Amino acid sequence: MSTTISRRALLRNGFNAGLGVAVFGGLPGIGRPILAASASFQRAADRFQPAYKRLDAFIAQHMNETGAPGMTLALADRNGLLRTSQYGFADLKAGVKVGPQTLFEIGSISKSFVAIAILSLADEGKIDLHKPVIEYLPWLKIESKYAPFTTHHLLTHTAGLSAVPLLMRVAATTLTTGSEPGARFLYSNIGYVLLGFLLEAIDRRPFPEVLLKRVMEPLGMTSSAPVITNAIKERLAIGYVPLHEDRPFPLRGKITEAPWLEVPEAAGSVAATAGDMVPYLQMLLNRGLGPRGRVISEKSFELLVKPVIKAPFRGEDASYGYGLWNSDVSNRTLVRHTGGMVAFSSAMYADLTDGFAAFASVNANLRGYRPVAVTRYALDLLYAASRNQELPALPPPQATPDSVNNAGDYAGTFSAPDGKKLVLIAQGEKLILQHGSQRIVLEQAGRDRFIVKHPDYDLFALRFGRDKDIVVEAFHGPDWWTNERYAGPKVFEYPKEWDSVTGTYRSDSPWYGSSRLSVRKGRLILDDQQLLLPLEPGIFRPQGDINSAERMTFDTLVNGKTMHLNFSGIDFYRTFTP
Repeated sequence: MSTTISRRALLRNGFNAGLGVAVFGGLPGIGRPILAASASFQRAADRFQPAYKRLDAFIAQHMNETGAPGMTLALADRNGLLRTSQYGFADLKAGVKVGPQTLFEIGSISKSFVAIAILSLADEGKIDLHKPVIEYLPWLKIESKYAPFTTHHLLTHTAGLSAVPLLMRVAATTLTTGSEPGARFLYSNIGYVLLGFLLEAIDRRPFPEVLLKRVMEPLGMTSSAPVITNAIKERLAIGYVPLHEDRPFPLRGKITEAPWLEVPEAAGSVAATAGDMVPYLQMLLNRGLGPRGRVISEKSFELLVKPVIKAPFRGEDASYGYGLWNSDVSNRTLVRHTGGMVAFSSAMYADLTDGFAAFASVNANLRGYRPVAVTRYALDLLYAASRNQELPALPPPQATPDSVNNAGDYAGTFSAPDGKKLVLIAQGEKLILQHGSQRIVLEQAGRDRFIVKHPDYDLFALRFGRDKDIVVEAFHGPDWWTNERYAGPKVFEYPKEWDSVTGTYRSDSPWYGSSRLSVRKGRLILDDQQLLLPLEPGIFRPQGDINSAERMTFDTLVNGKTMHLNFSGIDFYRTFTP
């Protein structure tokens, strides 16, 4: 239901305790408070207040734990706005807080906007979703031994295209496919970039106009933008990234303003306010019907949310449809997506069964973080409050990263082939590296993975390997140590020409940053964890599915070192940094 409260209640209940402000109620999909409220609307608003209070407490805790600078949040039901709220800062340097009209880049949540635009064309009989895309885009250059891929395949990430985003360069690049269309899920930004070109070709107008006219204007998203350009720069929150993008990022590490980047490509082009995301969420909950009328037909909405191919969602069992992950959880049908930009992280959850939805976006990209915990907890709170059930407990604070409950697993002395030692000490729940005369407390960053806060170790995480669940070896970039429990080989052969490609390479684009290649245990390794397999001299593919279309090529040998790396169309050049 849509809730509306008086101006006095708005001021009384607005969340502004140093973090932000909240707006409750208003016209469906608009979020404009009115001067008076009916008793029934007031009772509905009051019913959710404990849930909002608990959610605000969790968000304050969550932002402190993650180091997020700012956040914007939208909550909706089938009648429209439940609440929008803002927290933290849009600009840390200037001390400007996030406001209701602050734009956030929503990243790959944009893909569902693209899918909806495609389906609106299908409703008008202008596109056949199962016709080869090459028939709509005759300029497209494809090298493939498989059948042509279709719009359906692009929408579901089953076209077999590379996962690396080429963005606008697809127009000047020969694309390759690594598998039969429809056979496997391979998340591909390239596919959605092609869908942007497809929209332009069929609708005969620029992509931003297509998205605006077919999705955003019908929903009343008047404060948002279909593409990220300089024209909206002043309205966008400042985006933040780790100060050092080329090394592991510790919890609450130092952040810095990200380079400005225009994003006109369909894979993740939308910038939106929380208020404008409300009618989008409302449309999902009403199966294609927005506050101003139907955006796509019921038949097309069924295609939008229909499970097509199994695709885990951040560790959860799920399938992918058209621009959305979907699954049934506890007899509730959920659709969701996350979005990651250079300097923004977003999450969206919609419960189609119970009729609640949540969207959250943070103006930082901190190494894979997405505010999924916020949107999931928000839905659980709304579900309980709507049924007058006990609210889910506030999630406990995260354990401090230097608390390692199995520190003893890693304690001991490890030796490298050249005789160098790595000495680790377990002291209660602390894991300590003895480095010369210094004792460095390690920060846990995942299973068997630690950050060492010391200049001699900051380029890579310190990782450990196990044999039958017993720690037997340690890794740090090209370095390798073993303890007395290690029983494997200690000498490894490898083609010596691999030494020519090791080192650091950097892309000019902030999307890709830098990559390091090392030889360790006779294997060529990218960024300390991705094994590369040789295909022919100077050409490799990442370990994994043998049908992967990803390729890495090296060329331009100078003084025994290659100067140029191309990763599936992205150029990197050798640098002289470590």
